Amino acid sequence: MQRLRFRLAISAAELQRYYSGRVSALTVMTEQGLRLQLPLHHFRRYVGHAGLSGRFEVVLNEHNQLQRLERLA
Repeated sequence: MQRLRFRLAISAAELQRYYSGRVSALTVMTEQGLRLQLPLHHFRRYVGHAGLSGRFEVVLNEHNQLQRLERLA
């Protein structure tokens, strides 16, 4: 398993463009220096009135498939 961490700060207005169907995934740069593309629907539970922000961790299995995404405190 591989754990990768990254930060996001996306305003509510900017998120409206994403969720209007134009974008299906977010591309992030991890703290480890890797570019990672994640399906947008995995972030829905973290979206608030102000948008989407915080530090996140993804856990990938040995086939680089997403096992877990969570926001870190």
